[in-house]
Amino acid sequence: MTDQQTPEYHDTLEGIAPPSASTRLVGHETAVAQMLSIVRSGHHAILLDGEQGIGKATAAFHLANALLDGASLEDERLPAPNPSSASVRQVAQGAHPNLIHLTRPRAATGTGFKTAITIDEVRRVQHFLSMTASVDRPRIVIVDPVGDMPRGAANALLKTLEEPPFNTLFLIVSHGSGGLLATIRSRCQIVRFAPLPDSQVEEVITLAGQGAVPESDTGRLAALSGGRPRLALTLALFGGAELRDSLEKLLAAPRFDTMLAHRLAEVAGAKGNDTHNTLLREMAVDIVRSRARSAALSGDLRGADRLAAFERELAQRFAEADAFGLDRKQELLVASARMHDVLGGAGR
Repeated sequence: MTDQQTPEYHDTLEGIAPPSASTRLVGHETAVAQMLSIVRSGHHAILLDGEQGIGKATAAFHLANALLDGASLEDERLPAPNPSSASVRQVAQGAHPNLIHLTRPRAATGTGFKTAITIDEVRRVQHFLSMTASVDRPRIVIVDPVGDMPRGAANALLKTLEEPPFNTLFLIVSHGSGGLLATIRSRCQIVRFAPLPDSQVEEVITLAGQGAVPESDTGRLAALSGGRPRLALTLALFGGAELRDSLEKLLAAPRFDTMLAHRLAEVAGAKGNDTHNTLLREMAVDIVRSRARSAALSGDLRGADRLAAFERELAQRFAEADAFGLDRKQELLVASARMHDVLGGAGR
C-alpha cells in the first residue's frame, strides 16, 4: 500500500512502501507464530531480533495492525492488513491514536534525519502512555531499531518497560541484541528472525518493486542480498549489482587496478551519496565474510580464521572512519587496496 500521506523515514526507499504501509509479509512463519503466542500469553514486550532488512519491522507493524483492527489472533498466522480499513490507513499515515513509532526523528533544520533516537522521542512515548487509550484496543509502542538509541534514551525506555501501563505492548526491533542493555533484554520475550531463502527474497522484490525490477534480475539480487530483502531492493534501486561487479573485478585482478579503485572511490565519496557508500562498504565486508566461509568449508581453518579477523578489521575501519569524519573516498581507496592484498591468497 502506497499513499502520498505516508511519512518519510530516515531509511525510506523511493517507490517502496515502508513497513508501516506494507500489506504483505513474506516468510518468517515460525517467528510470527512465536509472536502470536507471546501476545496471547499477555506479556507486554517482544524483542524482534535478527539481521537488518529481513522483515522484522514489517512483522511488528502487521501485528500492530491486527491488534488495532480487532482481528482474530487464534490462528498461527497474521492476517494481512486490509487497505480499506480506517485503522490500517491511520497506521500507515503515522496517525493512529493507539500507536507510536519510535525511530530517528527529523533533524532540527528540517532537512534529513538525526543519527539516533533521542531522549526527547522516548519522552514522547511516556506522554503517549499517560494519555487515556482510545476504544478497547491496546496501546502499542514500536521501537525501530533499539540499536539507534544512545545510553540515556535506552535508560529512559527501560523505566517505561519496568512499569508498563495496562494493555500496552512494546514491539522492539533489534539488529542484533549483543549491544542492547541487558536490563531491556531481560524484560522482553525474544523472537529471533532468520534471513529469508533466495526464493522468498525474490518474491519480496517482485511484490515491493511493483514490476520496476526486471524478472531476469531478481535471482542475482536475491543471491547478493544474503537473505535480506531490503538490501536486495536497495541494490535494485541504486545499481548495486553493477557496483558489486566492479568491486569483484577489482579484487580478482592480478594487479591492483588503481583507475577502477578511484572510480569506485568517487562513487563512495560523492557528496550526498550515502547509499552508494553504505552499499560498497557492506559489499566489501560481505565478500570477505563469504571468502572466510568458503575457506572453512574447504577445511582451511587457518585461512578462515585469518579472513574472519580481517572482516572484523574492515568493519572497525569503516566505523572509525565515520566516528572521526574521515574522507570517504580516501577510506575506500585504502580499504580496497588492503582487501586486494589480503584476498590475493584466499580464493583467487
